Amino acid sequence: MHAYMALLRYDVGQLARSWLVRLWIGLLVVPALFVVIVAANSTEKASETLAAYIAAGLVPVSAVVIAIVSGAAVSAESSVAADAILSRAVTRSEYIAAKVTSRLAMTVLVFAAVVIPFAYLIVRYSAEGDTSVGGVIAGLTMVGAALVALAALGVALSTLLRNSLLSALIAIVAVGASGAALQFLGFSWMSTTAVLDDLPMTFRGQTAVWHEIRVVFGFASLAAIGVASSVFVFGRRDL
Repeated sequence: MHAYMALLRYDVGQLARSWLVRLWIGLLVVPALFVVIVAANSTEKASETLAAYIAAGLVPVSAVVIAIVSGAAVSAESSVAADAILSRAVTRSEYIAAKVTSRLAMTVLVFAAVVIPFAYLIVRYSAEGDTSVGGVIAGLTMVGAALVALAALGVALSTLLRNSLLSALIAIVAVGASGAALQFLGFSWMSTTAVLDDLPMTFRGQTAVWHEIRVVFGFASLAAIGVASSVFVFGRRDL
C-alpha cells in the first residue's frame, strides 16, 4: 500500500507538471471564457451554447489529450517499470493500480474543474436560461463518464502495446468510429456521438431518466472493463 501511494503521488505530480496537461487546461479555459462573454451579449439559449462548447471544444480537445496521456501510462515507462518490479520495490498490481488511478483522477478533476464553473456561468448569464438543474447534471455526468471510459481504454491499450502514440490513435479511432456506428444502428445509449447530439435536449431536462441512467451505466461498464483488462494484461506481460 505504501508503494502504491508513493507511486500515485509521483505520477500525479508528473501529470500536474506536464506541459501537455497544462496546454489542455488552457485550451479549455480560454475558449470557455470567450463563449461566456458572447453568451452574455447574445440571444442564444443556454442549453444550445453549453452543448455547442462541449461537443465542438471540450470533448475533441479532451479526447486527444486523454488518449495520449493514458496511452503512455505504461508503455512510455516500460524500462523503469521493469526495474522497479524486478527489484521488488513495487508489485505489478500496485504499479498498474497507481497508473489507472492517476489517469482516471486526472480526467475527472480537469473535466469537473472546467465544466462546472462554465456551466454555472452559462446558465447564469445567458439571455434565455432554458436549462434544468437535473438536466445539466445528467448531461455533464454522461460526458464525464464517456471521457473516463476513454481514459480506461487508453491505459488498457498501453499495457498491450509498446508504442504510446499507436495506443492513443487506436483509442481515439475506436471511440469515434464505434460512436458513429452505434448511432447508425440505433444504439444511441452506447454511442458517444448520439450523446453529444442530444445534449441540448438533455440540458433542458427533456431526456428520459432511464435513458440517462443507461448511458452512464454503459460507459461506467466500459471503464470497468478497461481497468480489469489493464490489470489482467499487465499482470501477465513480459517485462
